[in-house]
Amino acid sequence: MANSNRPPSCLIVGLAMILLGWNGGAAAETTRLKRPQPNPDEAQNIAVDIAKNDGLLREGDIVVTPRGFLLFKGVASDGFTNEFEPVPNPLNQNRRQKNQGHEARRGL
Repeated sequence: MANSNRPPSCLIVGLAMILLGWNGGAAAETTRLKRPQPNPDEAQNIAVDIAKNDGLLREGDIVVTPRGFLLFKGVASDGFTNEFEPVPNPLNQNRRQKNQGHEARRGL
């Protein structure tokens, strides 16, 4: 049998919220910094930085950036910085070989 002298738990929680001055999410909203959304270039830079500093990168992984492909070499000697090496774009190499073949046929 339930104790009839005990107040309901929702009443206790409600009184605690009133006494502690809790007003829901409004307090968190007023103390939060409002930043403007990053423009597309800033968002891209943030995404590249996150990818280049990912703790799950393993030696040989490739990170794609707006400036090309980067091969992850490992952690630098300082133990903090990640080292990358540019990877040549195979499409550009194929074009170069085709252009050289075309120039050779023309006698250039």
